[in-house]
Parts: sequence; C-alpha cells; structure tokens
Amino acid sequence: MKKIVVFSGAGLSAESGIPTFRDSGGLWEQHRIEDVASPEGWERNKELVLNFYQQRYLKSLQCRPNPAHTAIAQLQQSFEVINITQNIDTLLERAGAQNVWHLHGRIDYQKCELHYSIPPYDDSSFSCNYRAQIASPTKLGDLCPKCGSQLRPDVVWFGEAVDMRQEYLDEQVETADIFVGIGTSAQVYPAAGLLPLFGRAPQKFFIDPHPAYDKLEDYEVLEGTASEQMPRLAAMLLV
Repeated sequence: MKKIVVFSGAGLSAESGIPTFRDSGGLWEQHRIEDVASPEGWERNKELVLNFYQQRYLKSLQCRPNPAHTAIAQLQQSFEVINITQNIDTLLERAGAQNVWHLHGRIDYQKCELHYSIPPYDDSSFSCNYRAQIASPTKLGDLCPKCGSQLRPDVVWFGEAVDMRQEYLDEQVETADIFVGIGTSAQVYPAAGLLPLFGRAPQKFFIDPHPAYDKLEDYEVLEGTASEQMPRLAAMLLV
C-alpha cells in the first residue's frame, strides 16, 4: 500500500468556521496574540487565557468537518495516510482520519502548567508530565492530580516548541510516495522546513488559494480552497 503524507495548516479548517489569527491584524477574537497564546500571557492572567480557550473549545465542537477533511479520510480506502497538522482542532479525526500528528497540540487535551520542555522552561523543577483528554473546558482552579498545579490547555504557544518527533518524521520523509501540502502558506516554520524535506517524494501536490511558496517547481499546484481542490485530488488519486 502506497503512503500519502498530508501536511495541513489553518486553511484546511477555515471553511468549517475555525477562525485563524494570521488574517486578523495581530488580534485573535479581539485579543492580542501575546495575551492569550504565550507563556508570558499565561503568567499575567491565567483566567483570561482559560476563558479564551474555553471559547475555542466550545467553538470547535460546533464546527463540522468540511469536504477537504472528508476527502483526506477517504484516501485511507487505498493508501496509508499520515496526517501532519498544525491545527489544534480534531476535525480530521471526526471526519474519520486515523493517523493524525498534531504539531501544535489538541484543543481537547489539557496538561499541567509545569509540563514545559524548552527554554526558558527547562529547569528541573518543571517536571510534571500530566496530560489528559477533556470532556469540558479547563477552568481556573482545575488542578493537576499529580502535583496540584493549575491545569492549562495542551496547545503550543508562541515561544514553545512544537511536537517534532524527529525519528518519526524522518521515517515519513523516507517512505512517502505522495506528499500533499494544504491550507498552509509554507512561509513560516515548521511548514517552511517540512515542505523541502518532502521534496524527494515521487509525487507532490500543493493546494492553496494564493500559492506563494517559492519552492514549488516540483509540485503540482492546485490553486483553490481546501474544500474545492482536496476532493478533486482525492478522486484523481483513488482512480
């Protein structure tokens, strides 16, 4: 069975109603990014951050997978499909996708606030590894059952490291028969680093309404939205 690796960004879920922040002039739902998506913002006002992610969690429950999510899941009929996504929503899973690697965490998980892994949070005192799925949003006063510290959303904030499992990534790079980049401008990391890595894949596709990535010579570019072009690509590959 051939392997397809799909790398997705915010544009995959935008048509489902998941808001993006890069198109909002530095604001995300009327909040400054640094206030609600950074360790510093967390230390300044934990209640604000938790209320913000409560709204994101509830919003994600209201949204439904769009045709692009469904098309990606349908590829599993004939291919081994590995999803690498920057999105924290679970729309891929809800569409039926089975192998999803969330680089930036998941909105439906929480972790201990001491669960840091990179500078400046690499002190040995920051060592609690508690992480769990949630059925309701995390609130101020929800404490870690292991150490008693405040729980926080299990999402990657600015200044924190993405979940980059290098050996697993290397395996996907070496074994991918088809690579699809969708819903990402590929202008910032990790996307800017991942697309060149998969340049050795025999077939490569890039889906975007306004493709601006500067290394697309070997890609078949499908200009359009995710829900327009991903079903067309899936239909072509499943023939």
